[in-house]
Amino acid sequence: MPSEGYPATSWTAVAGLMGAGVVAAAQIGGASAALPVLQDEFGLSSTAAAWYLSTVSALGAIGGALLGWLGQTLGFGRQVRLGLLAIVLADLGGAAVDSLAGLLVARVGEGLGLVMVILAAPPLLAEVSSPSHRRLVSGAWGAYLPVGSGLAALLVPPAIGEWGWRGASVADGVLAAVVLVLALRWVPSGGGRGRATAAGLLGAFRSRSVLIIAAAFGLYSAQFLAVVGLLPASLVADEGLTVAAAGVLGAIAFLVSAPGNFLGAYLLHRGAPLRWVIPAGCLGMVASAWAVLDPAHPMELRVAAALVFSFAGGMVPASLFAALAAVSAGTGAAGAAIGLLTQGSALGQLLGPPLVVAVGTALAAGATAQSLLLGCFAGLVALGAVMLPRGERIA
Repeated sequence: MPSEGYPATSWTAVAGLMGAGVVAAAQIGGASAALPVLQDEFGLSSTAAAWYLSTVSALGAIGGALLGWLGQTLGFGRQVRLGLLAIVLADLGGAAVDSLAGLLVARVGEGLGLVMVILAAPPLLAEVSSPSHRRLVSGAWGAYLPVGSGLAALLVPPAIGEWGWRGASVADGVLAAVVLVLALRWVPSGGGRGRATAAGLLGAFRSRSVLIIAAAFGLYSAQFLAVVGLLPASLVADEGLTVAAAGVLGAIAFLVSAPGNFLGAYLLHRGAPLRWVIPAGCLGMVASAWAVLDPAHPMELRVAAALVFSFAGGMVPASLFAALAAVSAGTGAAGAAIGLLTQGSALGQLLGPPLVVAVGTALAAGATAQSLLLGCFAGLVALGAVMLPRGERIA
């Protein structure tokens, strides 16, 4: 496949890859929604529950760059299909397990499938897009996470109420199988295929742009999960909401990031420079974070501020994915580059929320200190956007 992309964008391939991303992300929101039921049935301790949820982040944090680099030998299209197949088998197999060990093995299968999809889809999206649509398509990819996780968080609880957690797991496996069939039909199997070379791996690590983008994505992920991810627990503790009501509000806040993703992608498509779109998103996050974190504010204000935070923040990953595509799409370093971004994101998810909580607990003016810390993170992301070299492309 030529590195400059298709002469005309293959919108069916784009749709298949976006669907694969949504199904993959559903493994995050679905697991979180099902966790209380799984804890009761399998007697999961708090530690085991945390490991169950963090499996995906751990896989991405430890092996993102290496898995992305090796996946280029397989071919990004084949990797997407294998990732979806792993999710299907893990969901169907997980519905049949009757032991904690079996449950954790199924979770590892889901996590591996998710990581395979999210490593292979972005470089393949850049390749099936014409040059005129590449920024739009690559930027829109960032919506896969809020759409998949948010919809799963909303739909899995009623599905469990109707069919039980095993029935919900089967339904998720069937949905993944449907998307797999579409991917087999629409997504080119050998896209981006090429022998994994040391030069390709080193090219990603030596690229100043890739390193800046990966670090910026980690800082963004730390902010987003610390504010939106912890919102339901905060509403339960501070406002006395039920777990179900707080979960719905949290899922909605997560979903609102998707329109922000599409707005960022559209602005880039229309020629807006990264050095303006990313700082604009960071500014919206900084301006709203303080209202979300301070329990002294009315609940309505906190929820509204969380929606603003999520929407404005959605412009940031859209821009970073588009920037990575511009640097690495069609090169031998494409797999390793998206792997580095995934590692940055996973590390931010793992370390960001505990750090923000620790700052709020340790200092008297906890919410103010947390807001200042998040403001520093946002400032560094905006600075990274300004520092990105213009026109760099990995050789």
